[in-house]
Amino acid sequence: MEDAEMPDVMILGIGGGIPEAFLTPSENRRNTQTAIRDWMLGPEKPTNEPGANRQYWAALGKAMRVDEREARRRRCSNCEYYDNSVEKQVQMITIPWNEWDVNAGFRGHCTKLDFVCHDLRSCQVWEEREYEEED
Repeated sequence: MEDAEMPDVMILGIGGGIPEAFLTPSENRRNTQTAIRDWMLGPEKPTNEPGANRQYWAALGKAMRVDEREARRRRCSNCEYYDNSVEKQVQMITIPWNEWDVNAGFRGHCTKLDFVCHDLRSCQVWEEREYEEED
């Protein structure tokens, strides 16, 4: 019996379509550094512990023109640009974990700054998520 040629395999995205292009690991590194340097991505050691990282949250609040308490409520997880859909989770598998992933909560994709962010972090580009009301 002759060896049959293996067919080409295409991995399809959610819903059977061809997955859209996603950022590369090097683009993610570069964009993460830009978010840290220019947009106050943090805190460096995120936690849900009340009162932790007071210096970071106070500085972010000042930059956002809100108090520290309000700044702490503005997390990536409730930001307009945070996408943690199943499709994005599949795409983010191609991005290796780095030091900013450790203990930072669940991964999501920041559609504004185009990098892998986390639900326990925040930055200056945060905008309140708009929810669509059902009729």
